[in-house]
Parts: sequence; structure tokens; C-alpha cells
Amino acid sequence: MYDQLRFGEMLDPRCRFKRPMDVVEATCIPADERFFILKAWEADERALQRAEDEGMGGGEHAHLHRVREALARLTALVGGS
Repeated sequence: MYDQLRFGEMLDPRCRFKRPMDVVEATCIPADERFFILKAWEADERALQRAEDEGMGGGEHAHLHRVREALARLTALVGGS
């Protein structure tokens, strides 16, 4: 049960984190998992941006630049992926 809940949180990072930089600051989570969470968040933001570009807005505004900044910061802190 816990693994399913945890996996669900990773699929939708907004369930657990308010902003992408919160993922970077979550040092209790291994770096590879933080990268995974941010990459999932990036994919969500790209999909949301495509929907907005196609006139299907109305939901949360896409903040792809914030996710990219968080990924760059995490990379600078721990190196890697």
C-alpha cells in the first residue's frame, strides 16, 4: 500500500511539493529520486504547455521554466543525470 501511495505521489509531484525547488531542497530523498520527480514534473508541464498552445487552457498555468531551473540547480548540487 505504501509503495503504491509513494509511486502515485511521484507520478504527480504536485501532490507532495508546492514548487519544483521544494524537490531540490528535499535532501531526505535520494538525488536519483529527486531527478525522477523533476523529470516527471517537466513532462507534465510540457503537456500542459502544449494544451495551452492548442487553446485548451483553463487549468494550472504551465511553469516549465521553474522546473528547468530546479533541474539545473539539482544538477549543480549533486552532479549527474
